[in-house]
Amino acid sequence: MIDKADLRKNAKIKRKEARDNDGGMAARLIASKIIMMEELDEVKTVAGYVPIQDELDLMVTLKALHTARFPIALPGIVGDDKPLEFRSWDMRSELKDGPFGTKESAEDVVTPEVILVPLLAFDENGGRLGYGGGFYDRTLSKLRAENADLIAVGIAYEGQKIDQVPMDDYDQRLDMIVTEKEFYRV
Repeated sequence: MIDKADLRKNAKIKRKEARDNDGGMAARLIASKIIMMEELDEVKTVAGYVPIQDELDLMVTLKALHTARFPIALPGIVGDDKPLEFRSWDMRSELKDGPFGTKESAEDVVTPEVILVPLLAFDENGGRLGYGGGFYDRTLSKLRAENADLIAVGIAYEGQKIDQVPMDDYDQRLDMIVTEKEFYRV
């Protein structure tokens, strides 16, 4: 079995290299793909994130969705071993500092129908390697139990793709992954 800790270490290096060589174009290309998703033909609440570390900048996508009148939400950490809580965000309200360098909204709690998910590595089968805290796995499991139509979309640089992400029983697969070069449907 592949050691996830080693995989995370290597994935962080690859993601940083992809970001350093990007010049900001990946964020624009991904935004154009997401705004055209057929799954967004009906207005749905879309949860995104404010990027930390070397995560792909999702702010271009969130601005495009907001301009198109999609309700936007951001995740918040409410405790260890708990699912994330999503709060609406009007893109004007000030964000508060959260754990791990995250930014969180203080607005109303909402339930998203589409979640744009950061990651360290992915595979074509929807496997996702995160930071190891399990927050998105717990969240996707909970929300999928409440809404079978929930859509989880991984956001990544193409350089973050690997042959196979090792998956445990509790790991949640993504429904789609969007990179600057490809749109993967699982």
